This record gives sequence, structure tokens and C-alpha cells, in this order.
Amino acid sequence: MSDTFKEFQDQVEAIITQQANSQITLQERDDRIRQMKLKDEQWGDVWMLSPAGEWFRQARGSDQWIRDYPVELVDPTELPPVPQMDLRQIARAVHGCTRCPLHESRTRAVPGEGNPQAEIMLIGEGPGYHEDKQARPFVGASGKFLEELLQNIGYKRADVFIANVVKCRPPRNRDPQAEELEACQPYLERQIELVDPKVIVTLGRFSMYRYFPGASISKIHGQPKRVGNRLVVPMFHPAAALHQPRWRPQIIEDFEKLPQLIAEAAAFSRSEEIDPDSAEQLSLF
Repeated sequence: MSDTFKEFQDQVEAIITQQANSQITLQERDDRIRQMKLKDEQWGDVWMLSPAGEWFRQARGSDQWIRDYPVELVDPTELPPVPQMDLRQIARAVHGCTRCPLHESRTRAVPGEGNPQAEIMLIGEGPGYHEDKQARPFVGASGKFLEELLQNIGYKRADVFIANVVKCRPPRNRDPQAEELEACQPYLERQIELVDPKVIVTLGRFSMYRYFPGASISKIHGQPKRVGNRLVVPMFHPAAALHQPRWRPQIIEDFEKLPQLIAEAAAFSRSEEIDPDSAEQLSLF
């Protein structure tokens, strides 16, 4: 494990101990901790550890603080098989993954981020140029639009979990290939299992094809399908609205259905299992 991150964590814990021993006030504790920052010399990211013990990262080139966890604090020699990993271990495994050729051209892998108990999970296709630099999904223009869409329905980016079907950027943003999708599939499946969202939103063809093989997004967008104890909703990728503005109102309308779908999925019996192959198309109307 990284000595730098461990030492920083120990410094924060020492301040917490001071407050617990009545050497400083609670306000002094929080003020000191919030002023502490750790610069990642390798990537240029800045880290902080909140008084509540949550790690946050400000990626180089970004003005946002996001909930994240330093992979340097996860020992790679102690990683279990993917089906037994937690989200932190998945991130560590993804950053060191060599399962397919994409690792040879990536700058940084993009494991995914967000609320580990999110009601909504958004699954895109793959990292682009900016994502490859910051190790974050959806950080370009399409990411800003995605945040607007979430805000319109009362959600913040931090409320949802965002991932991609491939964790490394395909060269020149080409479509992901079959071997690349297969290599990343166990990571994504485990993330879905751990987050256990009520609703999965697929953004783009390749995430849509996981649940709607061979379908046309122009025909099925916004139409949920029940898979097990959750709903899967195919939607246009936010970038579609940037390239073809005529799709923007439709994307907004589809997103506005999500609160109703979350309520509908919450009513499902957790004990009831439905075969995905026989999953039923549901209608909002």
C-alpha cells in the first residue's frame, strides 16, 4: 500500500483522536481536516479525507470534488476473484487490468463512480478523451448535459452510480470490440450486483445490447423492461443531443420518467425472480 496515502490517513485520524480526547473542539477538528489536501504526484489529482471518513478526489483538469477511494490503499496481492470483490477492489483491479489490448493505449482506466447504494445506475459505452485523462466517466460536454438531466429530476451526479461497458478508452473513440466487452463484463456485472440499483439506464448501443439485443434505440428508447427485481430503461446517449439537437427534447422527456420508474421498481417483491430472457416490456401508459 502507498506510504503517502497511509501517512495522510494517519494524520487525519490523529486529529480525530485529539478531538475524542477533548484536546480540540469538534469545530476545530472539522476545520483542520477540511484544510488538509494530498497531491497525487503521479497524476496531478488532489485528495481529501472528510471528517466522516469519506475520501474525495479532484481530478487534474476538473473543478469538481467527487467521492472516490485511493486505489493505492488496496493491496493488489490480496485481491479476491472478481465475483467476491467490493467496489474499491474492483477499482484497483480495473486500474491494473491487462485482460484485453485496450490497456496498452490507455492513459488511465475508468472503473466508474458514484453512490454505492444508488437507486439509479447509468451504463455508458466507454471512456473518451477527457475520461481517459481524469479516470472518470462522463466528464466532457455529454457529462455536463447528463448532470443537467439528473438535476431536472431532483438528482445530483453524486446520487447515482455511473459506469461503462468497457473501462478503458478504445483508440480514436472507436466502437468497443467483442473481446473488450467480454473482458470488462465481470467487472460491470459485479458492480451491478453490489450497487443493486432499482433502475438501470443504458446510454448508447452497446450498453443497450446487454438487455435489448439487436434492438433499435430510436424505437425502444424510454420503454422500460423488467429484469429480475429492477427496471432497465434504454435511452439515447447524451452525446446524441449534442450532435443532433432534435433528439434533446426526447432525451429530456425520457429522463423525466425515471422517478416514476424508481417508485414502480421499489414495489417489486425482492423475493420474486424473473428470467431475463422472458422479461416483460412494460408501458408507462
